[in-house]
Amino acid sequence: MPTIGIRELKNRASEIVRKVKEEQSPYIITLRGKPSAMIIPLEENEVEDYIIAHHPYFVMLRDKARKEIYEGDAEGEDYLKKNK
Repeated sequence: MPTIGIRELKNRASEIVRKVKEEQSPYIITLRGKPSAMIIPLEENEVEDYIIAHHPYFVMLRDKARKEIYEGDAEGEDYLKKNK
């Protein structure tokens, strides 16, 4: 996976974004030589899914649900059908 420093990205932003889109290859952005961000290819129809999958609120809800399932505290299908 290619990496690029933040200063170089500043100078070549259009070129790099074009490469990410055309080559479908993410770039890791470094700050003082350490990875700090990533530019990933994204299709228009994937934006909403990406936001939901990574938004802190939805991540918290997903983790909470997984914990409830793991601990046996989740409501089952019968409960859901009864309480529509």
